[in-house]
Amino acid sequence: MFTSGEVVAGFTIDAVVGHGSSADVYRVHRDDEATPLALKVLRTDLHGLEHARERFEHEFAIASLLHHPNIVAMDSSGEVALGDHGHPRHTALWLAMQYVAGPSAIYLIPRYDQQPQVSAVLRVAHQIGAALDYAHSKDVLHRDVKPANILLTTTDDTTDALLTDFGIARFLDDTRPLARNGRVQGSVAYAAPELLQAQQLSPATDVYAFACSLIELFTGLPPYPRTTPFAITYAHIRDEPPKLTSRREWLPSSLNSVFAKALAKNPADRYQTCGEFVEIISRSLRDVPVPVGPTRRRGWLR
Repeated sequence: MFTSGEVVAGFTIDAVVGHGSSADVYRVHRDDEATPLALKVLRTDLHGLEHARERFEHEFAIASLLHHPNIVAMDSSGEVALGDHGHPRHTALWLAMQYVAGPSAIYLIPRYDQQPQVSAVLRVAHQIGAALDYAHSKDVLHRDVKPANILLTTTDDTTDALLTDFGIARFLDDTRPLARNGRVQGSVAYAAPELLQAQQLSPATDVYAFACSLIELFTGLPPYPRTTPFAITYAHIRDEPPKLTSRREWLPSSLNSVFAKALAKNPADRYQTCGEFVEIISRSLRDVPVPVGPTRRRGWLR
């Protein structure tokens, strides 16, 4: 891990932003530029270097094709040798990209005793829906839409949202197998049935994950909060979609059918675009007052 003031690949480290399962993210700047960037540095060893390089190059190549105000913009990529006294120990892979000052959309997930920030969630939904529809127009599937991959510029209702992490994105005409070593890539809690079953993917796959994310932002839980990945997978494939009104009684009952369509097991039965889906949600919530104070425990699914 690097510390403030260190120079890595020509970037000066300003601060540590966060740590993921396989990478560290820093706020950095170039000496000749005032605008900060985010530097994502992969943690890997020599055994996994080639696969990691392939994934980083893939992420940079796809994300660089997308130019949208609600998609994190790529700047540059590369690798740097790290070591002591001029003797390299290992190679660090890095991506430099647009810096987003706020937290991820995980910040907006309400606890069981909280109400959702409806206006902020709707603003995020409109912007990320537009970003996904744009990506689909370029024949790109994100494949890992979830609150952690949505970055916010602020923590209030005026926030802008940006979609990030195209590490497992793919083109619509990509015919490579979906699973590596028998494991499906992506986050199981938000994964569409066709993704979990290694079937043909389409923009409807991202619509499904987007709907799972919005359910969590509105109710505090993803659609199928089970205790094991196997149970979650089974629920995505077999169980009926949850009723949002069982978690937040004040939500309009029309949302139950809206989200049931977005979570249809058959991709052809879902909304054609994220924008269409979000517009219907917005109409359903128009003039619906958000209760003041904590929610009641009844109906909360743990």
